[in-house]
Amino acid sequence: CRASDRVPGVSTPVLEALRELLDEDLDGVTSTPEGLRAVADARWGEVTLGIDQDEDGPDADEIALRVSAAIAPPAGAGHELLLWALSTNTQYWAVKIGLTEDGMLLVHADLDADGPEPDGLLAADVMDRVESILQLLDEDLSEWCLVHGFGTPAQRARWESRRPERALDEDDDDDDEEGGRGG
Repeated sequence: CRASDRVPGVSTPVLEALRELLDEDLDGVTSTPEGLRAVADARWGEVTLGIDQDEDGPDADEIALRVSAAIAPPAGAGHELLLWALSTNTQYWAVKIGLTEDGMLLVHADLDADGPEPDGLLAADVMDRVESILQLLDEDLSEWCLVHGFGTPAQRARWESRRPERALDEDDDDDDEEGGRGG
């Protein structure tokens, strides 16, 4: 079944079975003609996640999936963003960064699963990749943009407002040195 042969609004049987497995863990996951889609409200912003099946793979008994999010590059970022993407690709083994034909930043992970039917292990692997993609956007890219002054004022305000708090702030460290905890 090629993408061009699909009934409009219906994904492949493999993706439909995977959607049912992901339904509890991935809010709002829906089937589209292109694959599965879900929207995550992340620190980065509203991120559309895609789960697509490569049906032209070399082995019909293997499921090949791509989990991805395509986002607009941050405002003001030029070649520095490409350098950041290249260096970040070396830090994440499960998730990679590239560009789409339209110039969007593509954060993606490719998965292969044995067997013609998705199972709970494949669904767990997909969720692990979704979490890695969101972590890369929320922790790494958002922070990098803030440090380097990239992004629109509204984006920067969002990233700042959703910045995780430190486990210990400097006042707590001062209290420890003065004997403020535990006597």
